Amino acid sequence: MLELNKNPDYTWLETSKIDSEYYDLNADMRGVEVWNKDALDQMIEMVIVTEPHERLFNLSFGSPLYQVLFDNFNQLDRIVNTVFDTIEYWVPVTIDRANADVEADEDNHALLFKIPYVSNNGMIKGIFARKISK
Repeated sequence: MLELNKNPDYTWLETSKIDSEYYDLNADMRGVEVWNKDALDQMIEMVIVTEPHERLFNLSFGSPLYQVLFDNFNQLDRIVNTVFDTIEYWVPVTIDRANADVEADEDNHALLFKIPYVSNNGMIKGIFARKISK
């Protein structure tokens, strides 16, 4: 089989420039692409809101946190470190756990996140700050 960079149909692969290794398509379908911190934030959100076994071809992808949104807020403290481990496994970031905060808004069945992180290459620092509800 001919290598992709030697194939005339894929010559753009060799000459294209990748500005960032953190890139994704926009899940909100606003625009086409997201880069850097926006891509990392989107990846973190996808891990948090996906239940384990939800993705047919990637059954281990996801977080047990989504079940807490319905009625198990008393389990939140127990599973937060598991959720952080899951995020660090699937997303190329290291979480600053000492400064991370996850609060429950039981009346609205929502969780408020403030998760400071650094990308694994050390180039991007950010805070994932979202309110996620059912």
